[in-house]
Amino acid sequence: MMRSMKFLGAVALAVVLGAVTHVRAEQTNGTIKSVDAGRNEVVLKGIVKDTAYGVEKNAAVWLDGVRVKLGDLKADDKAVIYYEKSGDQLMANSVRALRNAEESLGTVRSTFADKREVVIKGTVKDTTYELTKDAVIWVSGKQGKMSDIGEGDEIRVTYQVRGDHRMVNDLVILKKK
Repeated sequence: MMRSMKFLGAVALAVVLGAVTHVRAEQTNGTIKSVDAGRNEVVLKGIVKDTAYGVEKNAAVWLDGVRVKLGDLKADDKAVIYYEKSGDQLMANSVRALRNAEESLGTVRSTFADKREVVIKGTVKDTTYELTKDAVIWVSGKQGKMSDIGEGDEIRVTYQVRGDHRMVNDLVILKKK
């Protein structure tokens, strides 16, 4: 009995210590003030104070839905940074920026694989998005295909408007129905 209580106490302590030492990834968004690829650093403009983020060497960096190098980002790009606090440093493991593209979130109404189109439900009107030939579809962090997108899925599309078309570079399935 005493041995099992000691074991349970050790397990409880391990759980508590694990919870205390676990670093939670956070997200912030803003406008890029500067990028220093040599120092692996990106600075976001702040209202009172600018904030510098170190960028991990293996970090995923995206611009307008296309994978790029950190040096491809520029001042005034809109960015979402996923980071962890490490001591006094903020370390980014992912940077997603927009310069010439837009993003939309929504629920899939239908797909047309032959046309490479996805229709997202709208409040008043549905919106059709056409995937470019190089578009990347992401399912659970892995590259997917058009047939992985289903009615009722929650998605995020990164697209550019070209004439009457919304051309998708990047589609992420956030939640499968």
